[in-house]
Amino acid sequence: MTADRLTILHVYPRQMGVSGDRGNVVALTRRADAAGIPTEVVEYAPGDGLPTAADVVVIGNGPLSAMRSLGADVARIAAPLRDLAAAGVPVVALGGGFDLATNEVVPTDGAPVQGFGVFDARAVRGAERRVNYFVLETRYPLLDGASKRLAAFEDHATRIELGAGVTPFADVVSGGGNQAGSPVEGAVRGTSFGTHAQGPLLPLNPALTDAVLAAAAERVGRSYAPDPDRTASIDRYAREARATVDRFVDKAFKRIA
Repeated sequence: MTADRLTILHVYPRQMGVSGDRGNVVALTRRADAAGIPTEVVEYAPGDGLPTAADVVVIGNGPLSAMRSLGADVARIAAPLRDLAAAGVPVVALGGGFDLATNEVVPTDGAPVQGFGVFDARAVRGAERRVNYFVLETRYPLLDGASKRLAAFEDHATRIELGAGVTPFADVVSGGGNQAGSPVEGAVRGTSFGTHAQGPLLPLNPALTDAVLAAAAERVGRSYAPDPDRTASIDRYAREARATVDRFVDKAFKRIA
């Protein structure tokens, strides 16, 4: 934490930000504000100096071409990002950002792409392409009383192979998930998680946003309790969007071979 505010580190917003990923950052800042906690967003671009301290890290979605172009920079900042996760800083890695946060991305052709290694897993391209509304029961620790059911969207052709003992981010209710033999999705490491659930994910699921911010605030000795009057409208929008996903989850999209 920097002084009296939470620092949100947005990694590669230009290269890894193709699925409304700034919406995830906005969700964090809006809900923190509703809890009376100021925030500062720091955007990290290749070649920049990586901040030595952060309270939340967000890595968004992006294509394999972007990951390949970032190779040298990924290797340079991988250890510091792993150190942040190990220190309890929530790392939120979404879509291609989740792939990049594993040990390596294995393409259908060409050399593997080194990842950050935040999650003991690897992302293997060439699985069945899944384009779906996505319904999950998360294993990420939410606040007491919060529903574990999440709604999102998935669009990927990746198989996630988890290392021994790695906890999945969620159990799949409807959708493809990791596509590695069990109906699970993503990965959890302490207060960090990676997932192919997009949408963007955090605005759709305020309870998950609250859990991330509560973990970040607790780490620096702050309590987190957003004012329900200040979140009423965005909570309603999210609730209605999730209801739409539930209503059309089996109808709107199909598998793509």
